[in-house]
Amino acid sequence: MIFDKPITVEKLNLDTDEWSTLFALHAHVNKTGGNEFQGSGAQRSKATRTFQVRYFKSLEEICLNTQLYRIIYREHAYNVVDYDDYMDQHKTVKLIGEAC
Repeated sequence: MIFDKPITVEKLNLDTDEWSTLFALHAHVNKTGGNEFQGSGAQRSKATRTFQVRYFKSLEEICLNTQLYRIIYREHAYNVVDYDDYMDQHKTVKLIGEAC
């Protein structure tokens, strides 16, 4: 697997409601789906991507509260909705992001 796409992981500061950069790293990025929904009378879609990165200990804090994190990829923000360290093997982590 090639980790060649630069991403930034940001964390929301609940006191200031501002995002700050937590990690800048490289990921294997894959579109995992999307869904369409009706909003304000218009058809809209929400893209979902999987960002697979090499494991490192500091990533574990994301799994405790994914709602505080987002990923910036190609100038687009994706809310982290899932964290998956397959069988706690600590090799790679999949972060699932939904477009904001």
